[in-house]
Amino acid sequence: MLNILPLLLIIFPVLSQLILGSYSIYKSSSSLKFSPVSWINFLLQIIFSFTAFNIADHNLTKQYEPHPIRCGMPLVAMAAACFFFIFILIIIIVIQFLIKRWRAKRNTV
Repeated sequence: MLNILPLLLIIFPVLSQLILGSYSIYKSSSSLKFSPVSWINFLLQIIFSFTAFNIADHNLTKQYEPHPIRCGMPLVAMAAACFFFIFILIIIIVIQFLIKRWRAKRNTV
């Protein structure tokens, strides 16, 4: 389970933002507000990125325990994936915010 857990951790906030962000935009009677959902997912993305990196480091340490010399490229790939998903999350939040603003403007006119 620890092999796939880092990937699941960095994908979870993006999927959560897609689902809960869309729900908070399109359901006006929802108790979920867009701003708290976005901030929570952004903070979770940062926390889960650090956690995923540490789990990946632990996995590599256990895998290369008999050999003291190991390659660091999987950790670089993990860090790049974390930054990539943070960037994707920011793009999703901006697009959802623009949709929310467009819907509010259209409803007032």
